[in-house]
Amino acid sequence: MVIRSLELHHFRNYRQLQAEFGPGLNWLHGHNGQGKTNLVEAIAYLCNLESFRTRKTQQLWYSEANSARMTALLKQQQVLRRVKIILSTRGRQVWLDHAPFQRTSEYVLSFLALSFTPEDVALFRGPPQERRRFFNRIISTLDPGYFRHLQDYTKVLAEKNAALRQQQDRQLSAWNQVLARTGWELIQRRAAFAEQLLSHLVELFRMATGRPEQLSLRYHPAVHCSDAEQLEKMMEEQRDRELQSGYALIGPHRDDYHLFLDEKIDRDFFSQGELRVTNLSLKIAINQLLFSHYSLHPILIFDDLFSELDAQVSQRLLGLFAQLQNQIFVTSTTRPEKLDTKSCSFQVVQGQFV
Repeated sequence: MVIRSLELHHFRNYRQLQAEFGPGLNWLHGHNGQGKTNLVEAIAYLCNLESFRTRKTQQLWYSEANSARMTALLKQQQVLRRVKIILSTRGRQVWLDHAPFQRTSEYVLSFLALSFTPEDVALFRGPPQERRRFFNRIISTLDPGYFRHLQDYTKVLAEKNAALRQQQDRQLSAWNQVLARTGWELIQRRAAFAEQLLSHLVELFRMATGRPEQLSLRYHPAVHCSDAEQLEKMMEEQRDRELQSGYALIGPHRDDYHLFLDEKIDRDFFSQGELRVTNLSLKIAINQLLFSHYSLHPILIFDDLFSELDAQVSQRLLGLFAQLQNQIFVTSTTRPEKLDTKSCSFQVVQGQFV
């Protein structure tokens, strides 16, 4: 997927911007506070319908306005699509090819941007629900069936938790049966995803760093079972404890993921630099997995990428970017020393290109 052109009106510090981008590397440079991150945030929002910085929509429009508008022309598998998004106090409105678009889930599974930001290091040091949320989105893109099972599981889990809070146990067995069936599907597909990603992670980490360690993403299911029947039995065994606690205690809604360098786990032993470069390798590995399985090219966003990377890793990454077929956006405080003919450079000053 490629963003051919972009118009912003009252988004963050952009009162009005019209821009055209190249299909390869787009380097956005300028001093801090000029709007580089705001611009790539808008690009990410156009693809993912969410900001990678905030969940408060009112923070996304210009301080003196009461709404923001984004319009883009995207090329998706040789087809041009026009997207318009308006954010206001009334919520979000989306148009696709001039027609109102209501199916948010279908939209976010059709368009995808993978972003890497300085805050990404918190993903593997924060709460597990953030990791589940991130990987749910990725696996759903790879496997639409996973998304359907996730929707079913989430709906029934909410109903079960509501009943548990009210100390109602009449339908617990029926809900456990559905949760076990759909939950087992989630467990299997999450494990398969981590396995599929392994070879890409190993290769990308070594290409980016030159280090010999093996980087892996390990899936940690909250419960170990051999099939849906065993999972249902384990849920039934927790009935009394769940009625006492008021919520479901076991199931894939409590799963987790962690990165490992050989046998060193991220949350306890990774340095800040290791968290940064392993997260970066993870995003590019996910990109390669999407391409190898579905020939998908998500937009790649790297915000303030080189600020904490040494020169050797930075050069390795630039060489790696040149091999990718994605549209890439990089923000930096420095002007690029050298770009190939397929790349573009833009200086950002106070919400404008100069």
